[in-house]
Amino acid sequence: MVDGVVVSGTDSSIISLSRTRNISDTMPPVQEPDATVSVVGISGAEYPFTNIGNGRYVTSQLFLDPGQFYQLKVITRDGNEFRSGPSQVRISPLIDSTYWNPDSAGVHIYLNTHDPGDKAKYYRWENVETWEYLSAYFSSLEYIGVNNFAGRNLTNQIYRCYQTQVYPYIEVTNTTRLSADQVNKYEIIAIPTGSEKLSVVYTDLVRQYAISKEAFDFWQNLKKNTEQLGSLFDIQPFTELGNISCISNPSVKCIGFVSFSTLQKKRIFINKNEVSLWYYAPYYNVYEPCFIQSAYPEVIDQFFLPPGGPYGNSMIGSGLDSAHLMVYLFSTKLCVDCTVQGGSSVRPDYWP
Repeated sequence: MVDGVVVSGTDSSIISLSRTRNISDTMPPVQEPDATVSVVGISGAEYPFTNIGNGRYVTSQLFLDPGQFYQLKVITRDGNEFRSGPSQVRISPLIDSTYWNPDSAGVHIYLNTHDPGDKAKYYRWENVETWEYLSAYFSSLEYIGVNNFAGRNLTNQIYRCYQTQVYPYIEVTNTTRLSADQVNKYEIIAIPTGSEKLSVVYTDLVRQYAISKEAFDFWQNLKKNTEQLGSLFDIQPFTELGNISCISNPSVKCIGFVSFSTLQKKRIFINKNEVSLWYYAPYYNVYEPCFIQSAYPEVIDQFFLPPGGPYGNSMIGSGLDSAHLMVYLFSTKLCVDCTVQGGSSVRPDYWP
């Protein structure tokens, strides 16, 4: 399977390659390593991609001629060569606005765009979501080893994390039945009430492409499948293969549709304080409520040895007990270390 858009402009293009499998197979998809990926023009010019692992291939910038035809070329390590159908670069108009509205079901994010040249007609969007979330307790101490502790700073804090994901649903539309090439109030994301995504701050980076009618038909049919059977990343029963073919062995089939387009982007932020009645249920309360434990210095090591042991690095700090003796405070990893939930404690550069 081939997935990705070849972007003409200053943004990177990423192509993902994987092997299809039986619909009854519960194993994750097998990524295609060690392939050779490039874009070739009808003039003979060729632009190579770099293998960055996990079946992904990237090129940083491509400035393609809108008047020329291009193909994606893939040679797998077993020697098969695949090509996409010849395509011209389609020009995506600017995104006019993104905005959101709440209702009883959650928060809905919308988009407006239009093409004054009346040429785009068919649109596809990808969304990259990032949200901030917090652990139950702030950790001010780090366990280093036997009787050895260090204060935490911003470089190794584990209280505030950021989770990023590609929104796993297909968003396409067309304006062919309208009097103007204009998209109004298209819903690109729905965040259900109580989602962790809006527990603190949330952002979506929407990426807009102009696509062909053939690409629209492919993604629209695939969208119908995913709405019935799951998300884009679930196994799908494909009836339309797309525009990729194996020119070295026509009996080998390939699924995917590669488009060539300029890219328009717009980012939107939503703060939890802007949304009322969210009722977020923290991930760390799924199994049991969080509580703080304490231990005297002479026995604290037994809770943390070996480093990364039963309590990981879940020190909270220190204090005094009722007899005014020093104690160390700690809880479970789930309640102290936000990275347990899968996010990163590194603050994104674009964060407000």
